[in-house]
Amino acid sequence: MWSNLILLHSNDLILKPLDDNSLELWQTCQRSIAFSDNRIFPISESERFYKGYEVFRGYEAYRFLLEVVSGLRSKLFGESEIQAQFRDRFREEKLTDSTFSLSLLRLRDQILEHTKQIRSKYLTGIGRQTYGSIADSYLQNQKSVTLLGTGKLATSVLPYLVTKGRNVNLVGRDHTRMSELQKEFPITTYHWEDYKPGEEAIVIASSFLPFNWESMIESSSFILDFREMTSNNHHYKNYTPLSKILSDLKETDEQIQSVKMDLQYFLTELTREREEEQIHIMNGWEDLLV
Repeated sequence: MWSNLILLHSNDLILKPLDDNSLELWQTCQRSIAFSDNRIFPISESERFYKGYEVFRGYEAYRFLLEVVSGLRSKLFGESEIQAQFRDRFREEKLTDSTFSLSLLRLRDQILEHTKQIRSKYLTGIGRQTYGSIADSYLQNQKSVTLLGTGKLATSVLPYLVTKGRNVNLVGRDHTRMSELQKEFPITTYHWEDYKPGEEAIVIASSFLPFNWESMIESSSFILDFREMTSNNHHYKNYTPLSKILSDLKETDEQIQSVKMDLQYFLTELTREREEEQIHIMNGWEDLLV
């Protein structure tokens, strides 16, 4: 059904995002993806890269997208937050008036249905599958927590922090976003310049730390750092970087490796089914030109 699908992907920070009416863009904290149809956004079959993006076509693109949305390509294998991000990005009201919007809705629904199958059949009980649940497990004995950041990662962690009677502060730059989150959760919000950290636990969910903040959080009782790139020059006590978080999760590696082998076969079968549909549907994105 998706023989004409074009998917552009990058794990790198794209300084100049693609700007083309023939593309629908989706960005997460780990990757940038663009969707189109090769009849309205033609790319030569020989091209494997386009403006810094890796190019996937047809059923290869469908399988890659399915692996991403299912959390199979996340640093935290099987994480479930990416599924919600994909669903929310491609809600009907958020699509443009592009000619392939209806096809994108069908693609969204089919990916979400197959993701549900994968998660229920293979990923149930595989470790701690969200960054929020990991944060909660590390902060079990912490009654006061300050979350740094208001982006996608921070907002996915926040619901887990406000449980168990914790006092939660949210520190960031986006006043509008902080106001929205304050209405949704029992938290206190501060702009970077207005908050002075003390001995509470700190969760770093932002790549941006203002000047002097590295030294200001040295007295914190516990620091959980979700940044991918961190300095080795700090001397924090009770400090847990992302590298250690991922290392601690290796306890489920043996189970995960077994699941990965089974998943490869299942993904191949799902992709094969989509290819067989092409026998009955001439153009793949059958409503593209409607």
